Amino acid sequence: MSLRQVLLVYLASGGSSGYDIVKGFQHTFGYLWNASFQQIYRDLGKLHEEGLLECETHDNAPRPPRKVYTLNQAGWQAMQTWLAEPVPVPKLNDAFMVKIAAVHLQNPDVLSQELAQLQAHYRDKLAYLSKKRAVFESLPPTVLEKFMGVFLTLKRGISLVETWLEWSDEVAKMLAARKW
Repeated sequence: MSLRQVLLVYLASGGSSGYDIVKGFQHTFGYLWNASFQQIYRDLGKLHEEGLLECETHDNAPRPPRKVYTLNQAGWQAMQTWLAEPVPVPKLNDAFMVKIAAVHLQNPDVLSQELAQLQAHYRDKLAYLSKKRAVFESLPPTVLEKFMGVFLTLKRGISLVETWLEWSDEVAKMLAARKW
């Protein structure tokens, strides 16, 4: 899986400019797929070159012209092909987990400080995701139905962050007590 598939799925909802995709991406897929602005623009260009997207240029004076990308039939078929394929089990590469595994080889105070920084990050992330969940939950059922897939992935993201925070509280207690 790559950013290409994410962009095809995103554009299945309708045409959008690169700028609007970047901004919208942050609200729909940003919490489950990391991509920089440059990566998004690069892959949009490649998808267009490969004939999977149409691109219309609109005057946007005094700014640069606005390119609006839409999924064409070939792009729709490529997306459908990918959606029909099973995905591999996700791999976890987490450097912090390696540090936890090596707790006995390092200064626990240094590890505790890093853990506290990560906990603050994940608490902020949980607050952000919880606000997004509240927005979804306030939608009329007919509107929520259209975004049900995004809502379900948001709920999974919240669950993962909550589980991580619960686990990290246990680790913090063990580090403070030096019990391992």
